[in-house]
Amino acid sequence: MIDLRQMRQFVAVAEELSFRRAAERLNMSQPPLSQAIQRLENEIGAKLFHRGSRRITLTRTGEVMLDESHRVLAQADRAVAHVKDVARGRLGRVEIGFVLTASYELLPAVTRGFREANPDIHLELHEMTSAQQIEALLDHRIDVAFLRPPLAEIQGLSLERIYAERLVAILPEGHGFANRERVTLKELDMPLFAMVPTNWYTTFQTRLVRTCQRVGLEPEIINDPVHLVSLVAAGMGAGIGPHAVTRLRLDGIVFAELDGLPENLMMELAIAWRTSAASRATAAFIDTARGIAGPMYKAIIQDRGNA
Repeated sequence: MIDLRQMRQFVAVAEELSFRRAAERLNMSQPPLSQAIQRLENEIGAKLFHRGSRRITLTRTGEVMLDESHRVLAQADRAVAHVKDVARGRLGRVEIGFVLTASYELLPAVTRGFREANPDIHLELHEMTSAQQIEALLDHRIDVAFLRPPLAEIQGLSLERIYAERLVAILPEGHGFANRERVTLKELDMPLFAMVPTNWYTTFQTRLVRTCQRVGLEPEIINDPVHLVSLVAAGMGAGIGPHAVTRLRLDGIVFAELDGLPENLMMELAIAWRTSAASRATAAFIDTARGIAGPMYKAIIQDRGNA
């Protein structure tokens, strides 16, 4: 039976590709480490390394072993962290993944509300793309994901749309309509940048580009909201982005509500979790997210209706 100590020794050698450096990293001498790897290979029944005269490399079996070892060790580390939380009087731990724009508006509200009601539950936040969050959920590296839908149905995961953001105009201070609270898309008559999250679905991007083209604009798609806002602040053009970017305050830019857009042209946000493995702490966090996101979303819809 392979134990965690063997896995850590193997990972050290696999990452360093040197028995000497790995032994130094593990604070042990080289001969016992070499013997431990040989025993591991004997137990597996396959070579994990190609041993050359000057360097070593991973075999295909070794590459798979490294991936699986990383996964097992990460789970073991999380289990130890959870036990330590309990020993310190905390009732649980929730690992949360999120796309960047979720951290500007929705996520702070949810985490603040949850911590006020559950001070003994520890939260860990990890910024990731939507695709990375799905992988992390399946690997049990996170418990909850805030990501961009739509996504294909994945066995074992639950996905629920909980929030949507209207688009706003981002204008340089020198723009002719910079002093107005509301503008129309057609009035953004200069080079236009539109924010669409990295690896996001093309349906939204297609609708956005076509909407711009109908009024004679050809937007350049920018994936990073900070990059987009920086371009506008530098006077390079105007921008369109989710309402959350209004939290990014830079000198040289102003924000305005954007009127005349189709009702379906909003940036949605979903929450995802493992259906059968949600702890009580995770379930409580999901309920908090629903309770906070719902009223925020209704306020956005009402605001658009009054525009």
